[in-house]
Amino acid sequence: MEEQPLIENIEIEEETPKEIRSKKFPRLLMIPGILLLAAILFISGYFWGYSGKVIVKQKLVSTETPVKYKDVDFSKFWEAFQKIEENYIGEIDYTKLVEGAIHGMISGLDDPFSVYMDKAELDDFNGEISGTFEGIGAEISAKNGSLVVVAPIEGSPAEKAGLKAGDIIRSIDSQIVDGMTVDEAINKIRGQKGTTVALTIARTGVEEPFEIKIKRDVINVKSVKYKLENGIANIKILRFDQDTKKLLDDAANDMIKNNAKGLILDLRNDPGGYLDSAIDVTSEFVREGVVVVEEYKDGRKENSYATGEGKLFDVPMVVLINGGSASASEIVAGAIRDHGRGKLIGEKTFGKGSVQEMQPLSKGGALKITMAKWLTPNGTAIDKNGLIPDIEVKWDEGDKDVQLEKALEELKKITK
Repeated sequence: MEEQPLIENIEIEEETPKEIRSKKFPRLLMIPGILLLAAILFISGYFWGYSGKVIVKQKLVSTETPVKYKDVDFSKFWEAFQKIEENYIGEIDYTKLVEGAIHGMISGLDDPFSVYMDKAELDDFNGEISGTFEGIGAEISAKNGSLVVVAPIEGSPAEKAGLKAGDIIRSIDSQIVDGMTVDEAINKIRGQKGTTVALTIARTGVEEPFEIKIKRDVINVKSVKYKLENGIANIKILRFDQDTKKLLDDAANDMIKNNAKGLILDLRNDPGGYLDSAIDVTSEFVREGVVVVEEYKDGRKENSYATGEGKLFDVPMVVLINGGSASASEIVAGAIRDHGRGKLIGEKTFGKGSVQEMQPLSKGGALKITMAKWLTPNGTAIDKNGLIPDIEVKWDEGDKDVQLEKALEELKKITK
């Protein structure tokens, strides 16, 4: 197999067409005219065919091929690239071709959570994970081959319009989502404040899909809500962001100041967020030990431990979960249960148990790559399974929050 040159500064001592003709012409005077013409055509074809391909390759790359990839056959890629350059009637933007190639490469992993983000997409992602962005305010994920609403953010346009955890998105602005990645769907749903997006939704218990129109807005939500009533604290974590640790610490200080005797940690409809934030939150309630186990593709396991910096180690607590509790929420809930700090009440969680890591690229953008599966401290695998509550309480559309009432009932049994 011919190795394809993949470096920019290839030294090719090629003669120009003029130089080639001038050197060979004296010899060719001695042969018939037909052979002269054939020779010239052959030499020109060789130069423009072979050398042209090298030039195309030089346009695309700037570093040498790593040794471990020397045996990878890139000939099909170069052939396709060459045909585009030779035949495409429009203007070619080589940067966009490279961006598209990277998108296609990572989509070949068949993992809905591994994606390529260009600089603009990365900026949007960083804005969203920090708690401020423009859109509808709902977490979208992939499950069983469908795009699923993990949870609408409390108080968001999505929640106000009636979007619910577990809703399956069939189309976005009349565009069918079959084959669309999670990030592609998010990019289509996200948009400027004041604009509207129409989602066609399939919902359990509803016979036919229906449309929900949602007016986009600026989403600026604090990640922690806290209140203290009759000695019982209620801490609701909406997502695990950069400010979660500080807001939770503020709540803990208030609980200590007011001698709170019990705690309900509400993780319902919390779609997750930063892994470090999940470890910090767990460390507020768990004094020591493993918080989460990351299992890599080679079988290697890596433990993350409680920091020992918490203040609520001895406060009796229970945890509320449901089908919108995903990722970081499941890490926290699983660790609290495995360490015997509190029972899980509500409904089975979403089951998103893989860990993505951002890998920045030197010339902008980043790859978000699934690099591990995570397990609870006792070794329970969550991905695609979810956490089963200790006390199952189905959601009731009535006026009362029956899950919260059950949590209060259980908490009274263990508080003094």
